[in-house]
This record gives sequence, structure tokens and C-alpha cells, in this order.
Amino acid sequence: MNTLFEKISRLSYPMTLFIASFLTLITVLPLSIYLTRRQTNIVSRAVQTSSLPTPKPSPIDGPVPTRQPIISRVYPWVGKVADAIIIEGSNFGTYPKNRRLAIGGVVVPDSAIAEWTDTRIEAIIPPGVQQGIPASLRIDTYPIVESVPLVFYNEKTPVRLTKQGASISISGATGVVKAILYTQNGTRETQISLNSQLIPLFTLSPAEEIQSILLTDDKETPIPYSINPTEFGF
Repeated sequence: MNTLFEKISRLSYPMTLFIASFLTLITVLPLSIYLTRRQTNIVSRAVQTSSLPTPKPSPIDGPVPTRQPIISRVYPWVGKVADAIIIEGSNFGTYPKNRRLAIGGVVVPDSAIAEWTDTRIEAIIPPGVQQGIPASLRIDTYPIVESVPLVFYNEKTPVRLTKQGASISISGATGVVKAILYTQNGTRETQISLNSQLIPLFTLSPAEEIQSILLTDDKETPIPYSINPTEFGF
């Protein structure tokens, strides 16, 4: 043993470094390969045994309601493509057979309808909607029922409505000559005079609830606008 230590002690520094590196390599490399293979096997088993997301099944056609559907409210009445919209009323059924929902003149596919109960439908605003066109609902042979006119905007829409308390005003109103307010009590109109940056439109009474507001130009063409949802209680 002493002889072995004496021989090692007489080795040059480069030779000692080489032997140490060689011993480290033949010891650590097999251990690294073993651990890598074990981790790969663990990951592979996890992938094989993990549960994949189950596609949402198509709704089963339910029975046709026994009474004609009625739309009482749609909110928000102003939105953009891909926003959620909620339709409230009665006699909608639960995904009844022979149903059709259209928003802004575009039929909404089942994949864009999140909920359909007897009193509530939640859907996504589809591409291609037309300005001022209502939501419409047809179930089986009942007559088509419609909501108040809806408003659709995008990031380039310059007109904006604001609400402070009971007062509703408009800004950026280029081309707008008339505003129509829809409430549960009916409709009322106001003409717009472009004499300021922020123009008052309506003052709501305590009992009035907005169902929609439509802006038009001198040819009765609907003009889009945006709002702050918080101001209007959405």
C-alpha cells in the first residue's frame, strides 16, 4: 500500500489530473444516463396516464316550449365581435329542437352559445353583424321574436356615450343627427346640435331602465358608438 502511495506521489501534476478526470467520468456518466432514462420513463408514463380534456358534447335537442318565446331584455345592447351577450325573456325552452338565434343578422352556431335555458341565453357576438339590427329568435313554428336594435363597434369607432348619474351625453358625434332611447316604457328621441364637444342627450327618470340607444345620421343610417360598461351598469 505504501508503495502504491509512493508511486502516486511521484506522478506529475498533469498525469494526476488526467487520472482524476478519468475516474470521475467513468463514475458519473453511468449514473447520469440512469437518472435521465428514469426521468424519461416517468414523464412518458405521466403523458400516457394523464386524462385528456373531453370535448364539450353538442347539446341534445330539448322539447319545444308550449308557449311563444318572449324577449324582454338584451344586454349589453352595445358590444363588439367576440363579446358575450345575454338575452333574457321567457319560453325559450332548454336547447329546444328547431331553434335559431341570430344576432345582428348573423345566425349564431351552437359552438358560440354558452347557455340556453327557458329564461336566459348567453352567446358570443359573431363576425359580420350589421349595425342597428336586433337579436332575433325562432323556435320551431312560432313567429320570430326580436329585441330592440343592437349597436356594434370596434377600436376605430370615434363616437362615445357617457353616463353620469341619470344624465347621458355624447362625444365625437360627427355625422350624428338623432338619438333614440329605448326603455321599458317606450321610446323617445332627441335631435343633436353639434355645438360642443360633450352634448347632453337624455336624462333618465328614476323608473327608467335603458334597453338600447340608437344613433342615426340624416339618412336614418345607424351609427356605431362605444361606452364604458361600468358607467352603464354592465
